[in-house]
Amino acid sequence: MRIPLSGPDITEQDILAVTDVLRSTRLSLGPKLEEFETAMAEYVGATHAVGVSSGTSGLHLCLRALGIGEGDEVMVPSFTFIAVANAVRYERAIPVFVDIEPQRLNLDPAQIEAAITPRTKAIIAVHTFGCPANMGKILTIARKHHLFVIEDACEALGAEYGGRRVGALGDAGVFGFYPNKQITTGEGGMVVTQNKKNRCDGESSAKSGA
Repeated sequence: MRIPLSGPDITEQDILAVTDVLRSTRLSLGPKLEEFETAMAEYVGATHAVGVSSGTSGLHLCLRALGIGEGDEVMVPSFTFIAVANAVRYERAIPVFVDIEPQRLNLDPAQIEAAITPRTKAIIAVHTFGCPANMGKILTIARKHHLFVIEDACEALGAEYGGRRVGALGDAGVFGFYPNKQITTGEGGMVVTQNKKNRCDGESSAKSGA
């Protein structure tokens, strides 16, 4: 018996929504995208949301917006999809693999601090299989060492940590809409943040305690 990882759940209403767009004059960057961005921001509790082509591109854009560059170190889980490390390498930064908790399969906060060096600039916390990472401890460490925190919530739309939906807890969060995610747009992703302006001056929500 074959058990699929995921299967499409497309309704007639979904199909009609797509054909309505195809009959319009705005096939890209139109009102439906703006509606989706607004709905996502409201749902996760973020101030802003921006649609992107994929979760991977969202991670890449977050790193660039936060000023992560050549030689900088970014902590990533030792167990995650390769796109997380690839996004770091796209900016010629160095992914530093940190061990995971055996039960949650997410970054182990107890292992993070020992891996911090003067070149460490950010932490990418992945909410693996929709299970939230220990954001309380991760953000505490980030504040202490003035590090940015990016949440990879591509598998975790709707998951909560401490009564708040993940993705809007760090400096930026990324969601993916590939067919194996909670909702799908075929491809696509979303970046959410509390900051109107992408800031590259080292002032992060982790640093400020926001």
